[in-house]
Amino acid sequence: MRRFLFWPHLVAGVLAGSVILLMCITGVLLTYEKQLLAWADRAVNTVPVPAGATRLPIDELLAAHPRAAALTLANRPAAAVQLSLPGNQLLYVDPYTGRPTGEASAGARAFFRQVLLWHRWLGENTPTTKAITGAANLAFLFLLLTGVPMWIQRPIVWFRRGLSPKARDYNGHHVLGIWSAVPLLLIVVSAVFFSYSWATPLLFTVTGEKVPPEAKPALAGPGPYEPLLRQIDAPQWQTITWRPAAGTFAVEEGGWGRVDLRSTWTIQNQSVVRSARFETLPLARRLRLWVRTVHTGEAAGLPGQTIAGLASAAGAVLVYTGLALTWRRLRAARTARSAARPTPAAPAAG
Repeated sequence: MRRFLFWPHLVAGVLAGSVILLMCITGVLLTYEKQLLAWADRAVNTVPVPAGATRLPIDELLAAHPRAAALTLANRPAAAVQLSLPGNQLLYVDPYTGRPTGEASAGARAFFRQVLLWHRWLGENTPTTKAITGAANLAFLFLLLTGVPMWIQRPIVWFRRGLSPKARDYNGHHVLGIWSAVPLLLIVVSAVFFSYSWATPLLFTVTGEKVPPEAKPALAGPGPYEPLLRQIDAPQWQTITWRPAAGTFAVEEGGWGRVDLRSTWTIQNQSVVRSARFETLPLARRLRLWVRTVHTGEAAGLPGQTIAGLASAAGAVLVYTGLALTWRRLRAARTARSAARPTPAAPAAG
């Protein structure tokens, strides 16, 4: 079985190794993206809280910034309001005075945007680059599915010292493969949904359900919106995002990764109505909602993000050690062939 799996495993690793290595390294850089962006904006995303002050209605904030496509409130007294403006621009506003506190860090966001471009599309979003990264991700899935049986057959679960370079790479390849296999499988399988349009319909087919029709945006109307905001029954809310064009309030009650604690409230007849609860959605829809946060690890909070980052780092080392072992194997085979060649006989003395 090991010999049967080894050669396809090796060929797939050689063909897709460089792209997989790039995706793993950029995945590591993206591990704490949201936390780092919040830290980069720390000078403008918090405000002093005046004694006895109350937050301005969202209608006043939107009237002062009519180009805003979205307005996000955080359930912390010192949190500034975030406005999403055209051109991927984010502006923070004091919720008590309405004065802008500053723009989000353009440099930090540009850096992570570029890293994401390399992570998804080799730096440029084109059909060719999307096809390459999608195929490399499927190759990575194949490497994991063929690697796990081989790693389990010869279970090496911890690093050893004092080994030769070849033995060190072999040891590291097996140790990291065993410990990172499960999180890497979750990361790679969830990435298939970003690369291929057939993945989501297939998920619905497997669960015996139909793909729901695309929801039509609601008509928000002219406002006011503040009374509608107060109708939202979510006492544990952490953030609320109002999107005027869609006529929806997106509410998060459990942080970035808890899709089961998200809800959408839509305007109907001058009131807001909550969409279907997570637990009442079809199974395929619930699974699809988890895809992105499972991919980033955010589904399990900060520990999950950390595990996903460590798994991505392990994936990079797996590629390196796998390619190093392949190179040593090829070099040893070439040396053996050279040694097996007969030495030309010396010409007879005349």
